[in-house]
Amino acid sequence: SSTRPRALGMGGDVGACAGGDAGDASVAVDLDVDALVAAATDPDPATQAERLKAWMGSGTSMLDLRAEKDFETRRFEGAVNIPFEDLDGRLHELPPRGTPLAVLLRQPDGPDDGATFEAQLRVFAADFKSRPWRVESAFVPDPIQSASGSDSLFLGIAQSAGVGVVSGAEPRNARGRLWEPSDAVARWLPRIERATRGGAAAANAEGVKNVLVDLGCGAGRDAVFAALRGWHVLALDSDAKGLARCAKLAETHGVASNVRGVRVDLNKKTPAEVCEMGARFAADVVATTSKDAPLMSTNRNRSNARLTFLAVRYMNRPLVNALPSLLPAGAFVCWFHFMRGAERTAVGRPNKARDLIEAGEMRVSFEKEREKRWEVLCDGVTVIPDGRPVSEFVAARAVDASETG
Repeated sequence: SSTRPRALGMGGDVGACAGGDAGDASVAVDLDVDALVAAATDPDPATQAERLKAWMGSGTSMLDLRAEKDFETRRFEGAVNIPFEDLDGRLHELPPRGTPLAVLLRQPDGPDDGATFEAQLRVFAADFKSRPWRVESAFVPDPIQSASGSDSLFLGIAQSAGVGVVSGAEPRNARGRLWEPSDAVARWLPRIERATRGGAAAANAEGVKNVLVDLGCGAGRDAVFAALRGWHVLALDSDAKGLARCAKLAETHGVASNVRGVRVDLNKKTPAEVCEMGARFAADVVATTSKDAPLMSTNRNRSNARLTFLAVRYMNRPLVNALPSLLPAGAFVCWFHFMRGAERTAVGRPNKARDLIEAGEMRVSFEKEREKRWEVLCDGVTVIPDGRPVSEFVAARAVDASETG
């Protein structure tokens, strides 16, 4: 079920639940590595030009696995660079598995280089999820095997195909990306921005500062997505490796100053302590971005920071139950986690009651706090491509005119 919100005094209607399936649910197919390599290494320039034309016309993103220096020397317009040597630690930067992808392989450094074309493509064949990425085409820098070190794909074939080639270092804040945030996050953050009259358009102007507390941020795709839209993000997780990836992703896209990672075991913190972390961070945002910061930061509820607490595939019942009584006016809560029924899918996990949300469970605590003017905007279910049901719960606490900064 879902509810359609009424005007909230924070910008009005912010939309309704999506419901149904989330993401790409296409059937996985085996990755034919040999066929991809055979096509990529066809020495006929005309054939390669036609392949490049087909790629350009398809709108498919391209992942360039060459070294950064080679990428900066010449590359196809719109390509995204992740050097092959870095790929294993950056798989979270790949697109959803059902998204078509083209790959430019790096040239092996001699016969002793284990990173053959086949080896590079096998990385995409499967991992622990046993579902390959959808690599639809592959290319190599020198398919016609011209003079040693020549990039014939760029120097002749691309020109005849009419495919743009550019050079030089990319500005960090203009780098393309293959990865996507969680589907529900991509839908709801823009709605919250409209509701608070802030977000990407007003991030650097006086007015509302949108602040996201990402509970269990993982590798940081949702956090960096928000930061790219102008949000200030407090990224919380107990995993040091995940936080390091989050920091690197933020740096890669030029938004490191908007993302603060903190290593913390949220299950060992009281709900009040977690909310205080968010409140202090919001006050810091106000203090560093507002001209009249000393006045506004003395009362966090009256500052022009608007808090959103986000949880994606993370469950903490004591925190869920306490948030309605602890968060200030103007706050949003977005909680997207696995529901009862996930244990009966082929994936089979999570499978413990404490890790699964029951239908209608999330709204109970918020409806108990009606005097604080909480409103449930969405209490629905989406089904992700592997068949597991995920809650889509969003609630907002309204702001009175007397409470706005």
